[in-house]
Amino acid sequence: MLLVSQLLIGAAIGLVITTTGVGGGVILLPVLIYLFGMNALAAVATANLLSMLMKLSSSYIHFRLGNIPLKPALLILAIMFPATFLASYGVTWLGSQPQYYDRVESAINILMIVAIVFSLILFLQRMIRRSAISDPLIVLPPPSTVTFSSLFVPGMSAGFVLGATGVGGGLVVLPVLMRFAQMGIKEAIGTSIFITTILSGGSAIAYSAGGYTDVHTALILCLGSLLSIPLARYLLVYLSERFFQYITLSFILISIIMMSWKLIN
Repeated sequence: MLLVSQLLIGAAIGLVITTTGVGGGVILLPVLIYLFGMNALAAVATANLLSMLMKLSSSYIHFRLGNIPLKPALLILAIMFPATFLASYGVTWLGSQPQYYDRVESAINILMIVAIVFSLILFLQRMIRRSAISDPLIVLPPPSTVTFSSLFVPGMSAGFVLGATGVGGGLVVLPVLMRFAQMGIKEAIGTSIFITTILSGGSAIAYSAGGYTDVHTALILCLGSLLSIPLARYLLVYLSERFFQYITLSFILISIIMMSWKLIN
């Protein structure tokens, strides 16, 4: 594939990640599998490295815009990190065993679809719940009131899924933040990007030990993503939360269709 084409693909991916928080499961994995011919393990490993690199600049943008409430962000990061790291090492070890390789590939694909469908349900529940609240005296609790116990189970589950499959920010962490941390869509997007930047870095280290990561492709696509930063910043400032809800929902539905088709075929 030509270098210019790779840079343009990287720019498109970067724009989607920054504005929606969706990345690993919806965009990166299908692109790496269908356009770059990677198997599931190599795609997950490369997607984690690429997600970390791309989201560094995205995290900075959201931090400057005030979309990252640090206290709940650090709380759920502390919950998710151990599960993410252990899941990544577990998948890497199993994938290195010839007798388990095919089973690991199938399990990763199935887990991806299950995680995406579950995230869709959480996302729709949150959208319906917010739309149903018409009384101005009824408000959702602010993120600072969220407790460790309320986030522990969903946070650990999201961390495991991210570490095992690369499905993370927009598909798992974003709905968890909206449903259990009571964040609005822009705060949830910013926080999910910040959290998955760090978690993807931990997973990338774990997968690199197994030699599955395509560092060259990741660096080229990351360089292309930098081209989309000015446009992403403009969209985040001037477009409404409802717009981002529908865009994110669209990408989740597309991902379900693409990954289901791959599993069937």
